[in-house]
Amino acid sequence: MSGRSSSPRATSGRIPVTAIVLTRDEEVNIARCLRCLDPVDDVIVVDSESTDATLRMATEARSDVRIFTHAFQDFGDQRNWALENTSPKHGWVLFVDADEFCTDELLDEIYDFLKAPGSHAGAFISGKNYFLNRWLKRTTLYPTPQLRLLRVGSVIFRKHGHGQREVSNGPFRTLAQSWRHEPFNKGVHEWVERHNHYSTEEVELLLAMRQQPIPWSEIFGPDPLKRKRAIKILSAKIPLRPFASFLYLYFIKRGFLDGYPGFLYAALIMAHHIHILAKCRERNVCGPRQRSAAGDEYSIGC
Repeated sequence: MSGRSSSPRATSGRIPVTAIVLTRDEEVNIARCLRCLDPVDDVIVVDSESTDATLRMATEARSDVRIFTHAFQDFGDQRNWALENTSPKHGWVLFVDADEFCTDELLDEIYDFLKAPGSHAGAFISGKNYFLNRWLKRTTLYPTPQLRLLRVGSVIFRKHGHGQREVSNGPFRTLAQSWRHEPFNKGVHEWVERHNHYSTEEVELLLAMRQQPIPWSEIFGPDPLKRKRAIKILSAKIPLRPFASFLYLYFIKRGFLDGYPGFLYAALIMAHHIHILAKCRERNVCGPRQRSAAGDEYSIGC
């Protein structure tokens, strides 16, 4: 937070929105995240059974924070549960992850948007992704807007791979300002562990997308959201997809301009796609994964 006092928002009280922060073992991030949300009138934490000091630090950072606990199934389920069970104080909700830090400029834009939202059902927000203290503008394909500000009752979510897809009739606005996203705050090892889980979740989605026709009209159409989804279908069919992803990020999108952090990030994404490819091949050869009584996954006959 820069502490600017010249903006209209800074002299007009708190922003009339409910911020919902999803957490699980976020003691590294939660205090800073909530401090960045200080101008927001209503803040809720929906925790997925943290075992660290996340909840204690949340109440210390903001005494009026409301805390709920719900076992995590997937991101879509968690967001839907939060909308239905936490009684947001306001008619607009801002979903924030604990490693996403709002800037004054973004909060000013949200404040201005909420003064006259018109018929909009929500707004898309992009994050500036940081790695090794550097903003990876090119290798993270900035901007990649996500629907995070929404009118209560206008949007629901459903599971899509490891993430979620929003279901709504819109219309939506895309905000110009971004928050700071620091997905490596808990270390590269945690990022790798998390993406190992994500790659398992992506197998069914990738196999399904390979069966879909390529929507060429949407790839070259005006709607950025439809274009993004169409490109995902196209990319699912590309041979040697992991290496193609590295070439695309590092050379075509000029990730080399992001320096050595850009190279390492592109390599990590390539490794993530290798894991997905290997798990897809395992699925084709060995069949669906089974789960033991202890909760461990294994393949029969492999």
